[in-house]
Order: sequence, then C-alpha cells, then structure tokens
Amino acid sequence: MRTTFILLFALLVCGALKVHAQAKNAIGLGFALNTSRENSNGYGALLQGEVKITKAVSVTPYLATEVPYSVQAGLSGRYYFNKTIYALAGAFGYYDADYSGFGGTGGIGFILLSGHHQTLDLNFHGDYLKKGYRATPVAGFRLIYSFSFTPLE
Repeated sequence: MRTTFILLFALLVCGALKVHAQAKNAIGLGFALNTSRENSNGYGALLQGEVKITKAVSVTPYLATEVPYSVQAGLSGRYYFNKTIYALAGAFGYYDADYSGFGGTGGIGFILLSGHHQTLDLNFHGDYLKKGYRATPVAGFRLIYSFSFTPLE
C-alpha cells in the first residue's frame, strides 16, 4: 500500500510537465475524519487559510479540533501540479488532556469543485506524532470549503 502511494505520487510529479497551478489567497472551513494505530477513530473541524506565494505554491496555516488531538495548530506548504491536484507537507503542534507536542504531516489533495471565488477541496493526509514515548501515525481526510479573495481561473 505504501509503495503504491509513493509510485502514484512519483507519476503525478513526473507527469506535470506543464503546470497550470491555482494557488490562492483564501479562507476556509472544513470537516475531518481520522483514524490512528490506537484505534482512536475520530472527527473534527478546522479553520484554514491559504496564502499564495507563487502560482504553484501556497502556505496554509490552520487551527483544528480533531480526534486524537484536542487542539491542533499547523503550518503546511502546498505545491499545485495543476488546477485540481496538489501535494502538501508541514508541521503542527497539538494539545490534549494527557499529552502535547509536535508532529509532521504530508498528503495529497484534490479540488473537487471550483467556482469564480469558491472551492471544495478534499485532501488525504498522514500525520506522525509522539504521545508520551509512543509513536502514533494518524491517517485521515479533510473536506474543506474555501472562499478565495482572488478570482480563480
């Protein structure tokens, strides 16, 4: 499974010969579903911004409340291969009743619907964090509605 994901990601990167990307200046609200090795399946909500750096690159700060974290704040970078597919990577800090700390995240996302100033975005992510002395991988997806302050192509 992991090898398949890496090969698919490599094909997407290599296949992006001509980039027609769509980074944007936007703010959005989203819903998340997660699962971890500890069988702590959960859900949550997030507030996310997106700041365009170049046509293909943006920075996305976010604040979330998701299981297995009580509160999570992060900063990710996005690289758009085209108008509908992007990769993301970043870091986050989290806090819950028993633990707090930092972790890393990575994933791939898809713009499902796009209007003149609105998008519906689905991203699949994997997070890695330590709870106490135990490494905890978390997998999930987020569905995010965003309003763009700049017109989309």
